[in-house]
Amino acid sequence: MKFGSKEEWIESIETEHHRLVELVSSIPKERYLEEGVWGDGWNIRDLLAHLTEWEQMFLTWYRAGLKGGHPDMPAKGYKWNQTPALNQAIWERYRRKPLDDVWADFETSFDEIFSLAQGLSTNELLEPGHFPWTGRNSLTTYLGANTTSHYRTATKILKRWLKKQTNAQDHSGGDLG
Repeated sequence: MKFGSKEEWIESIETEHHRLVELVSSIPKERYLEEGVWGDGWNIRDLLAHLTEWEQMFLTWYRAGLKGGHPDMPAKGYKWNQTPALNQAIWERYRRKPLDDVWADFETSFDEIFSLAQGLSTNELLEPGHFPWTGRNSLTTYLGANTTSHYRTATKILKRWLKKQTNAQDHSGGDLG
């Protein structure tokens, strides 16, 4: 995904986050812990925790890079080809965390990452290699994957789950009215 300006990037982050929050908010809260949203046993809380953790990983990379370090990406002890194992570890870490805490962390993390993005210059966001830790990539390569793209994917996952739930109810003769 390519955008030509900082404003387009900021708008995309905000729009995709808003779409996701709007969709999640439209689902009755008592359904947030239903399994089967994604993968084996994931629920809405798990999905929100996953998104939050990846936002926080980006912020860790960014901060380490500002100090001249080369961040452990995607996370300490994991290589990019091990993201399924990393995602499983994230799920294990957060699967018992109270829903209200996960939701609060999700909102706080978004505010933090969105404020950072807003405060960066166009060059900092879009110029390939501006930050040595990003190599030949622009910061948006990592920022977009952990915000806009991630929110869009989560929205699709939730819509698919909701559709599957509706179709199952339709076929079971459940009450539609």
